[in-house]
Amino acid sequence: MFTQLKAELTPITTEVSETSKLFWQDYLNSNPTMVEVTQDTNIKTLNRFALEVFHRLYYSPIPEWLPEKPEHQWARVLHNQLSESEEFQNLTLTCTGDPLGSAIAAQSMITNLYRQLEEASDDLEIDELDTLRAKARRAKMEGDEELFKELQAQGQAMSQAAQTFAQNLEGMEGEGIGESVEDAEGNVQEKKDELEALGMSWGNEPGDRNPTPTGEKLKLAALIEQRPQLKKILALAGNALETANRKRRQHQSETGYGELVGITTGNDVAQVLPQELARLSDSRQKLSFYRDFLEGQLFQNDLQAPEEKGKGPMVICLDCSGSMVKGNRFLWSKALIVALVKLAHEQDRVVSLVLFESVCYDPIYFHPREDIDQLIRLLVTSPTDGGTEFQRPLETARDIIEQDNNYSEADIVFITDGIAPLSSTFVQEYSNSLQNLKTDFFLLEIEPKQGWSSELRTLASQSWAIDADGNFEELGAVFTAC
Repeated sequence: MFTQLKAELTPITTEVSETSKLFWQDYLNSNPTMVEVTQDTNIKTLNRFALEVFHRLYYSPIPEWLPEKPEHQWARVLHNQLSESEEFQNLTLTCTGDPLGSAIAAQSMITNLYRQLEEASDDLEIDELDTLRAKARRAKMEGDEELFKELQAQGQAMSQAAQTFAQNLEGMEGEGIGESVEDAEGNVQEKKDELEALGMSWGNEPGDRNPTPTGEKLKLAALIEQRPQLKKILALAGNALETANRKRRQHQSETGYGELVGITTGNDVAQVLPQELARLSDSRQKLSFYRDFLEGQLFQNDLQAPEEKGKGPMVICLDCSGSMVKGNRFLWSKALIVALVKLAHEQDRVVSLVLFESVCYDPIYFHPREDIDQLIRLLVTSPTDGGTEFQRPLETARDIIEQDNNYSEADIVFITDGIAPLSSTFVQEYSNSLQNLKTDFFLLEIEPKQGWSSELRTLASQSWAIDADGNFEELGAVFTAC
């Protein structure tokens, strides 16, 4: 397929950079949906037009026109309509220099415009005439006048069909362009949120220690698009994290800047000493105040932020029993995993995951950026039909903390919906272990069953019940604590 697709990356209307061709090739190789859209059409050069749209979004919004051919007039009409679209100009500002965003936006636009193109073409086949022209020249040179006239007639019919197609598009006066561009912008933001929910930066920002290649992001974006359930998980995780960040900002605001420990120099106007601000009322000192402000040399309060708890390593225990399939429990459990892993990644915390049902599986150790494939496999795996057993995962989590120095004073996050027996002797002994290990135990109950045993709650530093209907405010407290 690579050779076939590469042959189609010749522009038909505008100049396209080699870099744009390479990025678009990567996108086609990783995204069969886009290939199907452009191949299953009566407009045989639609993929090459899509390349040009990608180039305009990524590299240059102003077309550099190629010599025009009759069969490509339709593409020139659409380019002109894009140039006149204010929405498209705004989209180029968003996508310039961003190959991932440009590719997603181009696919979205072509998918939407396809319906308009079908209507305007009236099911006539709009094809290249170069092959036909070459055959006609050969027939002329060989003196085959009958074949030449036949090919000439075919060419004229195809050329007329293409011109009619272009005229129909002109008559639509950009109908659907604005809507297509707005949808494209929404799709770019959606994909950005999905990748960021997985702990991956949208671009390769400066200082990014392990940047993910754009090709890998393109493949991941295509995989997410093909799995509606995965999209739902990432949407839930994104909403949960958005609420968590809002709660964290609110918490910081309520606790204030922190404790005053002395005087320092800087240019934080909120903490500058009053006598420094008084210099602004003296014309002789005003300029020196501005100089000291720009150089960060104003005297100001030195405040130490309050120490936050729950920022150590994290061991997550996830219930994978059959009851987790019911309702939205499956989606919520996976969304919580995504959100917690991203939170740990942002805070540079190591993470391990213990999956359990009636049996307990080997722990999974992963860094969200390095082991993104492993995280994706987890998200698309369904719970089992097994029962629920708590003691083994609790022991496994404790063993990790005791035996691995990287997990010293780790938090345990236990996610379940079920009930399982725990002996009072084990609960007391485990509680003592948590105290000795300086470990916080956080319990997240997803739609807990009626008659829920209080044994796990006895162990928990904090516990929350998630109703699986989107009680994001409660989740904000979860992520502030964990």
